[in-house]
Amino acid sequence: MPTTMKALIHFFSTYQHYVMQRITLLTAISSVKEVLVQFISLQQKYISNIRFLVKDPEKRKDLDWERRFRLINGIARGLQYLHEDSQLKIIHRDLKASNVLLDSDYTPKISDFGLARLFGRDQSREVTNRVVGTYGYMAPEYAMRGHYSMKSDVFSFGVLILEIISGISSSRSFDNEQYVDILNLVWQHWTVGTIGEIMDTSLRGNAPGDQVLQCVHIGLLCVQENPLDRPMMSTVNAMLSSSASSLPAPLKPVFIPTSQSTTSISGTRSLNEVSVTELEPR
Repeated sequence: MPTTMKALIHFFSTYQHYVMQRITLLTAISSVKEVLVQFISLQQKYISNIRFLVKDPEKRKDLDWERRFRLINGIARGLQYLHEDSQLKIIHRDLKASNVLLDSDYTPKISDFGLARLFGRDQSREVTNRVVGTYGYMAPEYAMRGHYSMKSDVFSFGVLILEIISGISSSRSFDNEQYVDILNLVWQHWTVGTIGEIMDTSLRGNAPGDQVLQCVHIGLLCVQENPLDRPMMSTVNAMLSSSASSLPAPLKPVFIPTSQSTTSISGTRSLNEVSVTELEPR
């Protein structure tokens, strides 16, 4: 069994965190070329996930601002744990709305670590020629060049923040069958000072404007094109817990490659997900 897989199994069997989905190892079957690890998810206590709520206008009404802010904070703390606080540095690589489960109290649990990778404590980046993940959430350097790091997860988290606030799904953002890029949409409203117009309708008039604006600001910082310009998750948590308005100004975010756009990514894929992709020149 490969060393990294052994380490991942050891991590999940030894360490738990309240924002990580609890999982039970059912069996591990190894062969010369592959390792099959099957997990049984203990999902009975989870009633939904963020994607389900974002897609359903009626369900979104249950998500008042207090609950949405709690979701943002919980996911942020979970990512900080994976990236910076655990004994093993974990890069999720597929953080998205459907991989954040919610229990009856709307407490978020990060789930589905099937694409996760272990990093050494001093390792900051890895390169692959096989890109796996979900359109709309993949950082540009990962989608286009196969570079992934903690900052790739930070990018995905930034998209999640904007989804939670706007009620617009990044992986399938359509208006009359015309694709809507959530980052460009938010940026357009940010630059003219009309962020209130992209808030979910159920939040308008029922959420503190300053706090919503601060969260949008943090979301935009997380989706900066240059990974070096994105904050670490510990910095994000410090921003979320502070009411200070001295955040750095964000730059215009990069366009997210999607299944509806022309990119240099090719391979086997469904409408929303890339199962196995190869980077090829056009």
